[in-house]
Amino acid sequence: MAGRLKLPCEGTMKEAMTAYYTEAFTSDRPKAWVTSGAPVELLLAADVIPIFPENYGAMIGAQRLGGDLCSAAGDLGFDDCVCSYARCTIASTERGEGPLGALPAPDLLLACNNGCGTMFKWYEVLSRRFGVPLLFFDTPYCDGEPTPRDREYLVRQLERIIAELGDILGREVDRNRLWETLRLSSDTARLWTGIQELRKARPCPLNSPDMFLHMALIVTLRGTEIAYNYYQEMLAQVRERVEAGIGAVEGERYRLLWDHIPPWYALRDFFGFCAELGACFAVDTYTNVWQGEFDPDHPLESLAECYQKVMPNLRLPWRAAMYVDYIRDYAIDGFVIHSNHSCKSYCLGEYEIARRVTAETGVRGVILEADMVDPKFYSEAQVKQMMAAFLESLD
Repeated sequence: MAGRLKLPCEGTMKEAMTAYYTEAFTSDRPKAWVTSGAPVELLLAADVIPIFPENYGAMIGAQRLGGDLCSAAGDLGFDDCVCSYARCTIASTERGEGPLGALPAPDLLLACNNGCGTMFKWYEVLSRRFGVPLLFFDTPYCDGEPTPRDREYLVRQLERIIAELGDILGREVDRNRLWETLRLSSDTARLWTGIQELRKARPCPLNSPDMFLHMALIVTLRGTEIAYNYYQEMLAQVRERVEAGIGAVEGERYRLLWDHIPPWYALRDFFGFCAELGACFAVDTYTNVWQGEFDPDHPLESLAECYQKVMPNLRLPWRAAMYVDYIRDYAIDGFVIHSNHSCKSYCLGEYEIARRVTAETGVRGVILEADMVDPKFYSEAQVKQMMAAFLESLD
């Protein structure tokens, strides 16, 4: 984003991501395509390289390749109402196009429906396309706290996935390595939570587009020393900003909440425009998803609970309550909801959530219609006009 105040550690992150993709493309180790909300710790413990099509979809969107690839997916029979992450990565696979070409072919697939109910259908398509096994982790909607029946069901599934993973690889998953991976994942999530907490400072040290960039490692490399060391470094640098009174947006005037995945192709343009008007997104629901910590005395039980309790998998009253907490904790002046054409599950009930949040807090919001990857659903002029009017109404 033009004029964005960068942290010194960003170079380290770029090096880590380059090394990650280099290994994914060149290593002989088994590879798994995995949804962002699936228990990737199981794969890491089994020495499998996890590859995230959703992350690659974000890269495609950010490099403004999404329109062409989503159109190509239409030629393959995938309608515009299908998730644009799915459409652009499927087209990338078939055409061999994208920021890095086509992703390396998987040896197996791991999917979870805690973020989206259509994940299973997407990964069924991939399973048929590559002729590889699909492991699936089904997470029931959560009404605040998991029930004993939920916990039993989820742990039983995790045990099944571990066993099936061993059968596919021809070797058992090392339980000691799994526990160590869970410890690292939990410690890394704790650092990420600490970074999020520092955003409560005024002025806010990190705008949401900063977090969208820095979340790369907690998604792709959580459960590794690389991610843990990186977020230690990042936490220290953000703390220095807070102590020095340095804000991410010069002349911070409005503190906003962002809900949902951003429109990647408009990241610089949209958030840069808001920053010019003095608006800083001090908190967002999207990057707060990766905060689960595990109990070493009950590793599988706490793993199951963390993956069930992610925000998109909560029932509407609990999601609204999370908004209210964010607004109060981060001193938010207004909220912005991205009504994402691609993401039906995440957007479910957003108008009712907005109504409830405003009724309880008195803080108003605006709902912008767009898409995370496919730019044909985004009207730059309309979005900017709505944001300018909304910010003016907050004065």
